[in-house]
Amino acid sequence: MKRFFITFLLASFTMLFVNAQSRHTVYVWVDGEKTTIENVDSLTFIEEVAPQYVDLGLSVKWATCNLGAATPEEIGNYYAWGETTPKDTYFKNNYKYHDGTEYTKYTEDDGLLELEAMDDAATANLGEDWRMPTYDEIEELQNNCTWTWTEKDGCGGFTVTSTINGNSIFMPGAGDFYEDEVYRKGDAAEYWTNESPVKKTFSYYAVVFRKGGMKIGDTERFTGLTIRPVYVGAE
Repeated sequence: MKRFFITFLLASFTMLFVNAQSRHTVYVWVDGEKTTIENVDSLTFIEEVAPQYVDLGLSVKWATCNLGAATPEEIGNYYAWGETTPKDTYFKNNYKYHDGTEYTKYTEDDGLLELEAMDDAATANLGEDWRMPTYDEIEELQNNCTWTWTEKDGCGGFTVTSTINGNSIFMPGAGDFYEDEVYRKGDAAEYWTNESPVKKTFSYYAVVFRKGGMKIGDTERFTGLTIRPVYVGAE
């Protein structure tokens, strides 16, 4: 009897161990469509929060936060122009579209004037209803809003208020990430547009200076800048 009991315990522990290491097939329904995932050994559920936007009375609606940020005061992520994920450093030799000698896309050879959707960080991360702003949309934001330097929850940046309907967004002063160092953080807010450098030697970005107000300039495309997405989907 005793021997049988010990054998039973050993068999039970063996079954538990096997079950703990087993993999399963999981069925997931997304928008009514069934998807099968094989060999799943664990599940993690993450609540996805849809990005928000503000209507400033302009041609597009502007996101309330920078790409990669959860609140307006957060800087979010830095991105090289045409890349969709952040990096630890921003050099020409680790830029996606540079082969060590020359740029390989968005050049005079291919004639691409704006970022393709797969290279637009806003579209790639948020979906087809979102994209990076155009040069004209940045200029529209500049000309139809007042720009007031604000310290908000310990973060310096600009409160951008529409002169059309009074709504506003906050754009933190993230500066720029050049090579292995961040410059002008807390003093300037710099944002990419989706304009191709084919239109000019460099890619456009919008720079908001603490004392000088807002102006539009340009920089080399491998530099890490923040992105403020715009919403172009249906209401």
